Amino acid sequence: MAEEQAKEQPKVEKSRKRLVGVLVTSVLIAGAGVAGTVLGPRLMAKPAAAVAAHPAEEPAEEHAAADAQEESDDSEASLNSKREPTNPMAFNAIVVDVRDKRQQSHHMKVGITVELPEKFTKEEFEKFSPRGREAAIAYLRSKDFDDLTDPKSFELVHKELSVAVIKAMGKKHVYRVVITDYVAQ
Repeated sequence: MAEEQAKEQPKVEKSRKRLVGVLVTSVLIAGAGVAGTVLGPRLMAKPAAAVAAHPAEEPAEEHAAADAQEESDDSEASLNSKREPTNPMAFNAIVVDVRDKRQQSHHMKVGITVELPEKFTKEEFEKFSPRGREAAIAYLRSKDFDDLTDPKSFELVHKELSVAVIKAMGKKHVYRVVITDYVAQ
């Protein structure tokens, strides 16, 4: 009888050790998840804003071409807004987190459609659209939530967003940028 009790004690101790180990591991994993959820947006938002503030440099030939065409931006913009809509293609909805003046994170969903030359195919659009999406995301992330949602500044936001997308995709590819959705939380 004493032998049977001696055999059962190590089994009980092993199972308790396993249970404690599993509980400690579970608590650590849950704690890491909560810490990531709480601290992640704060820690990750600052580097993303810094990247948006300092975009990567363009190749020399694109930069020179952009400088040469900057002078005619205003006249072309007015012409582009008067053209008949041709070959519109929409980006997938852009959803970004932007911060307000109190550093609280807010979601923004922006739908963008670009008007392209008639000869521009869907396949060509799919090649250039990542550039336009990247420019739109960088622009939106560089702004405060309060600036983006102020009704008085919508015209300026539309103009600056259009300039960023057109510059990224190329003026010969994009006639006009139309904001089709603009939702803020």
